[in-house]
Amino acid sequence: MVVASNAPRIRTLTLLLISFLGLVGCDAATLLPPDARLPDGSTYSGETKEGYFHGEGVQEFVDGMVYRGRFSEGYWHGEGVLVLPDSWRYEGDFQKGAFHGEGRFETDSDVYIGTFEKGKPLEGRHITDYGTYQGEFKNWLYHGEGTFAYINEYEGIGRMSGIWEQGELVEGDDTGRQEPTEPEPLTERILAEDRNRLDAQISDLVAERAGQVDVYFLAVGGDGTESVFKRDIQVARRGLQQAFDIQNRAITLLNHRDYDSFPLATRPSINTALKALDQRMNPTEDLLVVHLVSHGHRNGNLLLQQPGMELPDLSPSDFAQMLEPLKARRKLLVVSACFSGQWIDALKDSGSWILTSARKDRTSFGCGDDSEMTWFTKALYQEVGLAFDNPNETFEAVKSQIRAWEEEIGMDEEAYSYPQVFLGEDMKHWLKQR
Repeated sequence: MVVASNAPRIRTLTLLLISFLGLVGCDAATLLPPDARLPDGSTYSGETKEGYFHGEGVQEFVDGMVYRGRFSEGYWHGEGVLVLPDSWRYEGDFQKGAFHGEGRFETDSDVYIGTFEKGKPLEGRHITDYGTYQGEFKNWLYHGEGTFAYINEYEGIGRMSGIWEQGELVEGDDTGRQEPTEPEPLTERILAEDRNRLDAQISDLVAERAGQVDVYFLAVGGDGTESVFKRDIQVARRGLQQAFDIQNRAITLLNHRDYDSFPLATRPSINTALKALDQRMNPTEDLLVVHLVSHGHRNGNLLLQQPGMELPDLSPSDFAQMLEPLKARRKLLVVSACFSGQWIDALKDSGSWILTSARKDRTSFGCGDDSEMTWFTKALYQEVGLAFDNPNETFEAVKSQIRAWEEEIGMDEEAYSYPQVFLGEDMKHWLKQR
């Protein structure tokens, strides 16, 4: 198996970037007015300070490449987006004109997510259509400690884990490989078995109990390349079980390398699960709780990703459309993902209590495989506890706990996640009665 087949192309992109970054680092720092044309033909519009590009701005190049974001004394510096249309895109942190800090570099066939240093990935994930690598990099190649999880029709599911050098595994294990065969396509087999797994969970659901408040629970783990999301929804389910009997009143959807355990988290399966739970509920007495966790895009969409398969992401408007026909009158919605504050406007109504792990323009934390669970889930279900008798106090305690963790690691205020909450009037009144 070739696991670094895109390296030559990526290195070529790197050289092109270096040439552009050099222009920004040198020419942009001259005393030029806004909307000025630089010697390389690019134009700039935005804020300036003492003749330098400084603050928010946009630089456009003659070949179509565009940078939008922060400048400092003529350099791309801070948070920004660099795009070469129909070729590649980087979104994240810059330092003196180079990718540096947390970011995402994406082409039509590759995605690098993680920590960048001097224009190159240092540590993080490389996602391709044939698998995902998690670990260290050098010159865009797998180098250092890392694990490559692969899935395809002929080799099945496996992991290559250990020490890498220049894109090759030199020390470690290659486990799970199957001998090449000619079976039915693996994706088709997974999907056929997946519907059976979802049907089994639905058939196990029990009906509501008259005169008693029952809680029905849907947990969705979106990114199948990292196990942190599996651990996250397990913690959420245990935390909710302590307050309510959700045994046989819960459905778990999870994208994960171990795809035999739970039904996949896809938009159709989420919609099917919501309808099944709604059919078992008493809409006037019972509560629907949904816990969504994954990586979040800047546009608010929740990443749905399963190795070896193409899945559309879940947008706030998609989910709102799924909720709209349900009879359930009261809902608790927990969204643990970067930029999840964008879900509130799309979902809020009088019967909803919505908790999100971040403001609409901020990232949240604890979503890497080195984390036991996301910070928001840990605070909500473990450190504070999901208390229904005083929702405002619960949220303030969760928010304070996360702020304490952010301060503990020396995080700058501009990087704080700022969890968000919405509590509808009908839900507030119903919780008081309980």
